Amino acid sequence: MIGEPASILQVMPTLYVRDVPPELYERLRREAKSARRSIGAEAIERLRRSLSSRTSTSLDQFLRDADRIRSEHVLPGDSPTAAELIREDRDR
Repeated sequence: MIGEPASILQVMPTLYVRDVPPELYERLRREAKSARRSIGAEAIERLRRSLSSRTSTSLDQFLRDADRIRSEHVLPGDSPTAAELIREDRDR
């Protein structure tokens, strides 16, 4: 990119992480090796997947999923209520 205007160059920030527990570092190292990535590239990939999966589900989608799951698991009419189960557990 020699000769390119400075506005075209993209500066990537650097992230330093201190006090990584040895067992976590070793696990990340093994995962990076099996994926044929550097430890830094593996950490970035893990961060990317973790953050994208958490932000992709909206509250509305979560509630729709909860309603769908609830409708798939209908209890028999003679099932005890949650309050009855809690009361029974407390009485033990």
